[in-house]
Parts: sequence; C-alpha cells; structure tokens
Amino acid sequence: MKLHASGEDYMETILVLQKKLGMVRSVDVARHMEVSKPSV
Repeated sequence: MKLHASGEDYMETILVLQKKLGMVRSVDVARHMEVSKPSV
C-alpha cells in the first residue's frame, strides 16, 4: 500500500497521540497538526 507524504504525517501523528493519550479523535489530530477539522 502506497502512502503519500501527507498520509504518512497523519499516521505518525495518530501513533504519537495514541501513545500519549491512549485514544485519538480527529479533533486531536487536527489540533496537533494545526489543520482544520474537515481536512482530517
């Protein structure tokens, strides 16, 4: 499966937040990456 760089960034962010918070919501990813919620 090929991922683009942005997809890899999202996956890495999800992993980091999962280790830190235990669960990850899209709003957490958006805040961490400083992007809008709909873009997640």
